[in-house]
Amino acid sequence: MSAADGAKRLVFRAFGTLPKPFRRLLIRTLQPSWTAGSVAVIERPDGRWLFVKPVYRDGWTLPGGLVDRGESPAATVVREMAEEIGATVEVTGPGLVALDPQYRRLETVFRVSLTSGQSADDLQVTTAELSGLQWRDPHSPPELERETAEVLALVLGAVEGGSTLRILGDDSS
Repeated sequence: MSAADGAKRLVFRAFGTLPKPFRRLLIRTLQPSWTAGSVAVIERPDGRWLFVKPVYRDGWTLPGGLVDRGESPAATVVREMAEEIGATVEVTGPGLVALDPQYRRLETVFRVSLTSGQSADDLQVTTAELSGLQWRDPHSPPELERETAEVLALVLGAVEGGSTLRILGDDSS
């Protein structure tokens, strides 16, 4: 790891030690009043999904990140997969949407696949933001952040023919 990557990792870890309300305040100060993120679901032939461990969170998440100004959610997923795990992916279907009015957060979830010539077994962490990755059965995931658990419920529900929109905190979704 380079010195710059080490410094980034330290900054992300320091950010992760801040109380969640303060982290959200910092993000709101630097971002619009709502945050928009994109999440990738990448599945191996054996049915396991990729989960990543950010250094600034307690639990595991699905790979993804914040949408940059002027960027489409699908382009965000492609960019984030390249940045986080060095994977070149293509979006394989329409996005699912999770809306969290309480925290003013919008997540778009896309299924992605590796482009030809890449193996899921060769993927590795390529950013100071992450400390690990693992392939798990989505019905038996690692310890997840609350937000990721909600997104996972949306995806699993949609796979079973449920809604492609989930309003978080709304029991009717």
